[in-house]
Amino acid sequence: MGVLSNSPLKERVGNQNRLAAFAKVGREVAFPNDFASILTDKPIRTPDSIAAANTAINLDKDQLKYAFFWFISGSPMDDIALKHLQAGNREKALEIFQKKETYSSLINSAILAFIVGNIATGFNNISKVVHNSTYRAELLQALGIANLQLSEEDLAELIIEELLTEVPASKLLSTCTNATDRDIVSKSALDEPISAINSAISVAKNADTKNPEASLAAGTKLMNLTKVPLKAVKDIAGATSPQYQMVADNVAKQVLQCGINYYNNAPDSDVESPRKAMVLQSYALSIAVGQLTKERCKENYDILKQAVDNMPPVEIAIEARKVKEELRKFCQLPDKISHSVTLLNNTKPLLQPIKSKLGASDSFYLSLSTQVVGNALHNIIEEVNQAQNAFGSMIEECKRRGINSSLVGSTLLDNIKPVVREAWKAILLMDSFDMEYEFKTKRYNPNRQSLKEMCESLKISTYVSIPRTSTPKVSTPRTATTTRTTTTSSSSPSGSSSSDSNKETSSGGWPAFWIATLICAVIGAMANGGEGFFCGGFLGAIILGNIARAIFRED
Repeated sequence: MGVLSNSPLKERVGNQNRLAAFAKVGREVAFPNDFASILTDKPIRTPDSIAAANTAINLDKDQLKYAFFWFISGSPMDDIALKHLQAGNREKALEIFQKKETYSSLINSAILAFIVGNIATGFNNISKVVHNSTYRAELLQALGIANLQLSEEDLAELIIEELLTEVPASKLLSTCTNATDRDIVSKSALDEPISAINSAISVAKNADTKNPEASLAAGTKLMNLTKVPLKAVKDIAGATSPQYQMVADNVAKQVLQCGINYYNNAPDSDVESPRKAMVLQSYALSIAVGQLTKERCKENYDILKQAVDNMPPVEIAIEARKVKEELRKFCQLPDKISHSVTLLNNTKPLLQPIKSKLGASDSFYLSLSTQVVGNALHNIIEEVNQAQNAFGSMIEECKRRGINSSLVGSTLLDNIKPVVREAWKAILLMDSFDMEYEFKTKRYNPNRQSLKEMCESLKISTYVSIPRTSTPKVSTPRTATTTRTTTTSSSSPSGSSSSDSNKETSSGGWPAFWIATLICAVIGAMANGGEGFFCGGFLGAIILGNIARAIFRED
């Protein structure tokens, strides 16, 4: 409008009328107070812009606000300095303004500082006026609005709010020398980044928690979108401030949850899920501030790190996943040797390509192969021990009833033999698996030796045949069973007198045996009377059945 901030209303109206008249004929108007020699940009003077400028200072509060951002004349010294400015002598004008500190010299010096981009000097000069009650009163008097009721803090907020429309909060904050100003700048500067952070968190929370890809995308987006605003909050409020801790922990918890949702729902085919989730969990842990949030992030990070450490190399990920699936299914089954055999047979063709790709000495391959053998060995131990326990219980029962255990021992041992024989077949199958040195020497080999000794005491052949090419001949087919690995800690039963288990009984001997056994069962039942029909019959069957088998067995 071509006037100073405290020019009389008459001068302002006169300039406005002159501008309107010149605008009708398309001519521009220049005024001395345009300070064209020090301001490179010409004022935009259209009917609309003039009307907008006039409206902007209608209210007393607005007139006061804009007075801090334009030249003012508060003393004869100001008038002299302003004349120098009109002539383009900026240095002389500044020298005069600095001779004596007044509200007007401070404001005028601040305007000159702002023009050349010196935000610190400009803001500090204005701040002196705002926080000095005498200067405030003199300014209100010069503007003709002495009755305006506005507190020191309200005035500071008004000025700072206007400055923040053009000056970054972080830059303005670095210039603050007044505690009140710093608090106001911090509060105002934090609103935008905190709002952006809260908005991003809300979007992430709305992601489908059951959809792994949606959870991963939401967590990644939240992590990336909040890095800049989080830094802004940290720079403005400080790393130890409540404002920063609150938003940092909120982001950490949501990023962490997105990572958990993704990892828990990722399909088995997503073999890289631990590594992908670790990106989110690591970031969440890195930004967490509060102790509870840190502990939760650390707990989940440690769990995931273990999963990442145990991840197979990418080139054998599919085979490794299938092996672990076989182990998972195996662990849900009863402790039977037959299940060990199935595990060994199912995993061997999967372990072979892993071995060929990584090498026989690779730690991951050896660990996985050892897991298979160790689980299989467990079932062998359990079933063999169970058979031995049953044998011991029957011997004790015979002693309790006064029956000579030597008469039934051979028959009872025949019940153990099939279990031990199948256990040895499984051991032979496990021999072809690679194992970690410590496991093989301290667990597998001792249990294998114990089982071998048990086989020898039961006259079960432990001979390992080497396949060779020969002319086939007709023979009765045998059913070969394969087994998986477990750990044996039992010794062979003592006092066994069974015949060679490798020999087969003739097809004609067994019917006669069962006839004899049936007769003996009846006799035994009659001998025991009503006291123990079943037990007496069973023991009688064992005694005479043993004799019958000796008669009908073909040696």
